[in-house]
Amino acid sequence: MSLSHKILRKPFFGRFEVPWVWPSNSEQSDWERVSFQSGNGAHLQGLWGAAASETEDAGNANATLVLAHPMGKAAKGFWLRYGHAELFRQGGFNVLVFDANGFGESQGKSFDYPADILAAGIWAQQRHPHLPVGLIGASFGAAWGLCSLAREGSPYQAAVLEAAFPTLPDFWKHYPVANAALRMSQVVWPSLERNLRPERQAALVKGNPSVLLIHGDADIYTPPHYGERLQRAFGTAAKTELMVLPGVDHTFAYRDAADAYRARVIPFLNEELR
Repeated sequence: MSLSHKILRKPFFGRFEVPWVWPSNSEQSDWERVSFQSGNGAHLQGLWGAAASETEDAGNANATLVLAHPMGKAAKGFWLRYGHAELFRQGGFNVLVFDANGFGESQGKSFDYPADILAAGIWAQQRHPHLPVGLIGASFGAAWGLCSLAREGSPYQAAVLEAAFPTLPDFWKHYPVANAALRMSQVVWPSLERNLRPERQAALVKGNPSVLLIHGDADIYTPPHYGERLQRAFGTAAKTELMVLPGVDHTFAYRDAADAYRARVIPFLNEELR
């Protein structure tokens, strides 16, 4: 990680740059450690979990899912800790969880996080070329996952994007120091924020993917009207649906509304990843 990048990261992600700890509720033997390189040059670390129904030749898996984590110390462990990974594996999906660059066990390199998610999808597609690939993202992972859908070579046929924000200022306004740093960057490095606007990228997504947007009405960081904005921004570039869950906080749809999440997300994936 260059010194300039390290300094710029600090106001936004400094508190999350800690040694990664394996979630206590997940067995390490259930996962295969993998690594791959992002288009931005970062070496990324991930975990591969085969579908519970998968045979040795992967013939019984429905599809492969890439899980892009929210911002936090847990990084890829978020999906293990809160049960999403197990839900999807038991549902017949292969699962790839990974750390975005600078998080968890992955090398810090760039603010181009969509490149990380694109690289994860391409790696997953190459692992089992005969299977469709879907994306699950939460907050940070959902917003940059959306942007990755607009990149050439995106393999994602469907995406479940929970708590995505339309722009960086929409999210960081809740954090005074980081918000001040963002405003300064818009002056000294205007292309950085301009090129990382999910709301702008939505109309540019490739291949007309199916997108399920999920928001909780108790979420102050990415409230439901952000989902409405993004749905409008997609226009006809994607087939979109918006699910608003009552009483659900930021990134906790599965934790706080497991039955509703399972009942909508699994059928959506089965329908769209064929």
